[in-house]
Amino acid sequence: MTRTITYSLRLDALNSDEYHRTIAAFADSWLKQTRLEVPDLVTGFRAFRQVRGEPDRSDAEYAFELLTLGVLIREHRAEAGRMPPWAERLLEGLVSIQNRHPRMESVIKFFRGLSAWVTDRVPGREQGDDILGRIIAWLAANDETAKEKRLGEWRDFFSSEGETSTQAAVSRCLDLADEFAVTSQRALGKYTENVERFLSEEAPRHRLRYDARLLSSSRLEYHLGMLGTVVLTQAFRQCFLATKRKMVILPPCMCAPADKCKAIETPFGARCQACTPSCRVNQITKLGEKHGFSVTMIPDNVKVFDSGNGAESIGLVGVSCALTNWNGGWDAGALGIPAQGLLLDYVGCKFHWDKRGFPTDTNLKRLQELIGI
Repeated sequence: MTRTITYSLRLDALNSDEYHRTIAAFADSWLKQTRLEVPDLVTGFRAFRQVRGEPDRSDAEYAFELLTLGVLIREHRAEAGRMPPWAERLLEGLVSIQNRHPRMESVIKFFRGLSAWVTDRVPGREQGDDILGRIIAWLAANDETAKEKRLGEWRDFFSSEGETSTQAAVSRCLDLADEFAVTSQRALGKYTENVERFLSEEAPRHRLRYDARLLSSSRLEYHLGMLGTVVLTQAFRQCFLATKRKMVILPPCMCAPADKCKAIETPFGARCQACTPSCRVNQITKLGEKHGFSVTMIPDNVKVFDSGNGAESIGLVGVSCALTNWNGGWDAGALGIPAQGLLLDYVGCKFHWDKRGFPTDTNLKRLQELIGI
């Protein structure tokens, strides 16, 4: 039986079919209710973006963005509020250096982790009223570019409406988050039961790592990620189906052990060489050969798919964990690439979750549905 580190979509079953039915029903219910609660905010924001010449998005995407704001404020208000301006500039600078000099990535990540740990323990500034500004700056300092951009638009909109309207909107976002905390725990909590143990026993050991914030994510943030994957997959569905070329990008943790894997690097990520028959990446690659889609490992930067090769004709299916998948959908969407998201059934990679790592897996039935087989 596969060890559960934080979440498992399979529980005691052989696959995650039951989870996918559960999350689909939960997402439908949540969207129906939320559309009734925030129609004025969605309408106002849509008009605000149209005036600025921004492309429209679906009501479901706007509602999810409001929920995301509420969850981030609920879970990280104190942390973001404590961060002094010099720490924001330091951490953003380290991220910039890492992006410009990828060969120094491991060194820069070490200093990012150390800097984040230090700045969280020195006297910061006083808590102020501009919590949205603090959250946006905190996202930038943590290399959360996609979230910073999307949610920064909402801050601009709220600011244009005045301070009183901003405070009222923040309160409504927090109400959404509080309600979601209850309903998501009821529907999805059984899949994330081990998160609490991980947070108390494992996460404190990794406080000096650059990914300490990822590893310390709450159950509520896992549930947010589960919902986000469904919302964005539905939002991009028709555009994805209309693309001429379909690609599946898989995380390295799905490969055979590193000492056996013979995958070779390509501009779009490492490509399987069929070295291990039991390897799930090998099996999905063969499925792609049969049904006309290509398969690579997730590249270091999704921007490689926007390198002048006709990004508008590429549709991506991205497979990753519950905490990162929906954010990848925003990254791809920013490049005009319609993406479909599929969660790993559980985590096990050595880069984040396990010292040695063990192969992860996903739902092949759901993957074929997303491709359109």
